[in-house]
Amino acid sequence: MSGAVRGAHFFRKLPRELTEATQLGGIVSLVGIATAILLTYANTVAYLTTSKHTKLVLDLQTDEYIDLIFNVTLERLPCRFTSLDLFDETGTKRLNVSGSDIVKQRVSSETGEHLGPDESEVWEDLEHDDAEDAADENTGARKGDVPQLDADGLAALLQKTTLTVVAYGAPWCPWSRRLEPVWQSLYQSMEPELWEIGIARVDCTANQELCSEQHVSAFPTVRVYREHNIHSHENYHGDRTVDSLKAFIVEAHHSSDNYEFHPLTHLTHTSGEGCMVHGRVTVSRVPGSMRLSAQSLFHSFDPLGMNVTHHVDAMLFAAPGAECPHLKAVTQAEQVWANDEQFSCAYRRAMNALIDHRDALARGAERAPVGEATLLSSRFVMHEQAMTLKHYLKVVPTRRVTLRGDESDSYEYSTNFNEFRNLHDRPNADDEIHRLVPNTVFAYTVSPYRVVHRETAQSFGSYLTQLCAVVGGVFTVFGLVDGALYNGIKAVKQD
Repeated sequence: MSGAVRGAHFFRKLPRELTEATQLGGIVSLVGIATAILLTYANTVAYLTTSKHTKLVLDLQTDEYIDLIFNVTLERLPCRFTSLDLFDETGTKRLNVSGSDIVKQRVSSETGEHLGPDESEVWEDLEHDDAEDAADENTGARKGDVPQLDADGLAALLQKTTLTVVAYGAPWCPWSRRLEPVWQSLYQSMEPELWEIGIARVDCTANQELCSEQHVSAFPTVRVYREHNIHSHENYHGDRTVDSLKAFIVEAHHSSDNYEFHPLTHLTHTSGEGCMVHGRVTVSRVPGSMRLSAQSLFHSFDPLGMNVTHHVDAMLFAAPGAECPHLKAVTQAEQVWANDEQFSCAYRRAMNALIDHRDALARGAERAPVGEATLLSSRFVMHEQAMTLKHYLKVVPTRRVTLRGDESDSYEYSTNFNEFRNLHDRPNADDEIHRLVPNTVFAYTVSPYRVVHRETAQSFGSYLTQLCAVVGGVFTVFGLVDGALYNGIKAVKQD
């Protein structure tokens, strides 16, 4: 039996005395061993390393809807005028979208700090006096018309009065025209003991520079100045009736002696107020756009005075989720919103997605696509009047498959940006439809293809095959080299 086994030996041994060892052969053997070790190490590292293979496939598993999660700050547009509108190619039009999934946070245009809720930004239906009602309220002894001011006149009036109320308007604005008889009756109905209160109006079409310095772009704007200071002011947001206006002015006059501006509502003509809009909206998976612009039921806007300069802190697309998570820990600036009971499940999912995305970028674990990285790191400035700032987002569904076969779907996108003015818009037109205000637009298109990133690793069988090939190949190659050197040297010596 043992003889039969020995007969099957492929690697028969020669007696040691029949072999010859040379110094050159020893060097070749040592080099061969080092080469085999190096190649074995490289092959082992390749075996232990996970690689990624990417391919493009037709996306057959499409969702009917996707979530758009965003955090955009309009640096010069107050929240009370900021409207979020959605449009898509199916004809869907959703104007002034609001609800628990959308949060508007007032910010300072100068410092970017959050402003407190002392001055309500919630707009309800306002009451207006018509011309007849306003005339009936005119019981005072003061005669004449409301003073019409320019920049010098305003400065002079503020120097003479400790409390001044000014209505900024424009003749083409229907809401300004509606306020004119009310303002006239208010002026004439003030009792003599209240004549020290300044009441005036400014025509912003004739005093564009003054209105621009005061950041007045919505008409009418009723502004209150105290203590001769043209740079500090409040806005009046109440009903536009003689009784309401008069009651407000009288109360403000009586409180002027002990009045101090609250630090959260103290705004200047150089800083102004902006709006951070963040949250989540569900959109159809068809080409569409999200627009941020000025809108009000009780104001008209001067396109030449609007400024939609903005920056983007987050813009993500995600498949709609079903779970209702707790809001994760956020930065101190965002801590005011970390109330689990205040917002909907969709809003908490949106905020958690933003936090995860921000943390991943901070760790460098998953770099954002080039277009997205550009969008998040830039400030988009409005360089000319009445311009629209538009982003074009090309959204690509993405799937990542791990070695274990776990799948995770997401959306990546690239962006382009353009600043333009609609050729049909005329900022000074009498027809309001041709005085469309500037806006910020995020136009998106979802690709019908899906990018699949699949993790792969070398199988153990393939590793063994390559290991045997390395060892056997090195042994064979260096054996041939050794044989060639040995026979060559021997032939030279014989000659």
